[in-house]
Amino acid sequence: MLHLERMKWGRIALAWLLFALFMMGLVYGQAVSRGAAVHWRTVVLSPLLHSLLWALLTPVVFALASRFDLTAGRRGLLVKLLVHVAAGVALTVGYRAVYVLVLRLLAVPGTEVSWAAIVASLNVWVPMYWMLLLAAYALEYSDRYRHRSLEAARLETQLVQAQLQALKMQLKPHFLFNALNAIAALTGDDPKAGQRMMGKLGQFLRVVLDHSDAQQVTLEQELQFTALYLEIEQIRFSDRLKLCYEVDPQARPALVPSLLLQPLVENAVRHGIARNPDGGTVCLRATRQGERLQLGVYDDGPGAPGFDGAWGIGLRNTEDRLRALHGAGASLRIDTGAGQGFTVWLDLPFITA
Repeated sequence: MLHLERMKWGRIALAWLLFALFMMGLVYGQAVSRGAAVHWRTVVLSPLLHSLLWALLTPVVFALASRFDLTAGRRGLLVKLLVHVAAGVALTVGYRAVYVLVLRLLAVPGTEVSWAAIVASLNVWVPMYWMLLLAAYALEYSDRYRHRSLEAARLETQLVQAQLQALKMQLKPHFLFNALNAIAALTGDDPKAGQRMMGKLGQFLRVVLDHSDAQQVTLEQELQFTALYLEIEQIRFSDRLKLCYEVDPQARPALVPSLLLQPLVENAVRHGIARNPDGGTVCLRATRQGERLQLGVYDDGPGAPGFDGAWGIGLRNTEDRLRALHGAGASLRIDTGAGQGFTVWLDLPFITA
């Protein structure tokens, strides 16, 4: 069924007013070209009456288009077509009769009140009915297309949100299990350090749960999450873990996926620092370059000279989340080599709340 009630009377009135102005210019031009006398009632009243009557008939035609929908399939198509043929003739005859009578009452020159004149004009004005009918179906198709586009966009957004939520939930237990294993290892060797680490873990989890519904947070918030995690690791590694932050202040308001950096610094600590008896440094870098945000997580560990691109859960998760949010507009790159440490570079659009 056509949702014709969505058509606004203002739009209908504007369309027919423009039609009246066009007809006024046409009538005036024809009179001038013939050298005939120009009567203002003929030039003004006749086009205005045309438009007023068809404006009043437009909702009727739209209602008939809805009731006898020619686009609803072949069933009953012939009957519907005959109804529209009859309706087109009937409405046109009625329109012409009212039109001629009103102009006659207003004493507009050149007005004839004969049925012959009314019938003779049917071939001119019946097509107006079919034009309105086509306009009704065109508007309905436009409305359906817009509705389907909005629905498709809504479903796509829901799908992306579901993917992001699944990736985020995949990340949490991965981190939690690793942290609990570290606490268990410390409990036997250094109970006080294990207690401090448990306290920091509780603080970290409270902050994360406060933002559990947010798919994106500001880089400032993300750095706070990451700093809490690194404080937990510093308890574990004591003075073997050094930290540095090289963050452009202009980059801090940018939106990034929540917990974006945590798996990257976790990899840096596990694979870069833990393997080195002397420890090392983990550095977080962030810069804004125009409309792009560059993030880097670096460790000065032994690097991965034989790295073949086989990524673990942290790197895969990070890339999947960036792809879900930004598609081809974001990328992840790795720089590493023997004795060169390991750096994960993230390039994504600079977007603020």
